[in-house]
Amino acid sequence: MKDENNKISGKYKLIDEKTNNYRKDFEGLNKNQQVLLAYRKIIELRRVDDLKKELSEKEENNNISFRDLYRLISISEERKDGNYENEDLEKGKNNENLELLSIIEASDYNCGLVQALMLYTTCNSEKEYRDLYKESLISYNEILKNYKLLADELNINSSLDQCHLFTYMLWNGYYSVSKSHCYKLQERLLLPGMYSFDVIKGKGVCLSYSELLHNYLTINNKKSAILSCKVPTKKEAISCDYKPEIERNVKSNISSKVFTSIIMCIFKRMINQTGNHSITLVEENDKLFCYDPTNLFVLNLIDENTASIINGKGNFDIKPLSTLITQSNADPNHLFEKLLYDDIKQAFTRKEIIYSFENIMELIKNNINLLDDAYDNIHSNLEIIDKQTEEIGGRFKALKKLKQNK
Repeated sequence: MKDENNKISGKYKLIDEKTNNYRKDFEGLNKNQQVLLAYRKIIELRRVDDLKKELSEKEENNNISFRDLYRLISISEERKDGNYENEDLEKGKNNENLELLSIIEASDYNCGLVQALMLYTTCNSEKEYRDLYKESLISYNEILKNYKLLADELNINSSLDQCHLFTYMLWNGYYSVSKSHCYKLQERLLLPGMYSFDVIKGKGVCLSYSELLHNYLTINNKKSAILSCKVPTKKEAISCDYKPEIERNVKSNISSKVFTSIIMCIFKRMINQTGNHSITLVEENDKLFCYDPTNLFVLNLIDENTASIINGKGNFDIKPLSTLITQSNADPNHLFEKLLYDDIKQAFTRKEIIYSFENIMELIKNNINLLDDAYDNIHSNLEIIDKQTEEIGGRFKALKKLKQNK
């Protein structure tokens, strides 16, 4: 036990050195900016560590153990008060994971010990799942490229207009192998980084939609991010005073509603922190706005914590920092930095939103044959994804397969 304690305390001086190196990056930042920077550094750290593991023939010697990592973070509570021995013992080899504690300390512990550990241990977890679904991902990319060509042919160029086109096609089954779609909580695949595959099977929820829209905008060379948020559950808190002619099919039964209510009650505190909904953060002409394909809302940003419905009434509490903990790849374009660092400007007026919706809906009606032809072009790709998801299964079946392959 004494040797183990010496092993931990012997790393203190190294941690101090690393912390001082990081600290200059955090100077002058407010609390939320420090948290975001810490999360970015932790995500990059994990990627570097994973790459080193892949390149090493002796993986077990590259990093300190998970147990040591957990102990280091626990001990950091004592370091807050300066209650630690600064012994310059043998530092050992390859102490990459000590960087994690140094990042936490450099941020003045604002990023949170538990959150940092959770982010580090779950970051890049989707990579193995994506390796299983290589064939499907190739087909998925073909689908997105095909629908990009459709937008080009229709001369739909702005991010907002492309969001409208996407939403119409989503709810009318153009991303589904059966050409039908419904909002459905049950029977989801829940594949990390591939939540959109639920849509291809004819169902899905907000996370599936926000990810698919994010991927579609990316293929169109637009900048966007998946964004978690907290939406009021009371009906009177939010309302819509304009919706386009898009019919939404929502399937829910009494049991699912009761189950959802119970979950919301049990995990109320966690939901308040992480959110209960997912939307897409989009950049347009150096301005940011939020798009909600689930409820057909477009939202202006009020500040880094709040978005306001343009075509209705009510606010969403947005959660950019919590988003990164659960989805480390949610914001590849670093739009969260713009959200936290730049001045927030109104992106659209209500009149502009209605005009855009009406214009795109009219364009779709006049060119519905082009949409149908585009769907026919990629139906075989939809079938490939549908078949592979049947063979491999969702998150939990895929996890079993991954363990068997190791």
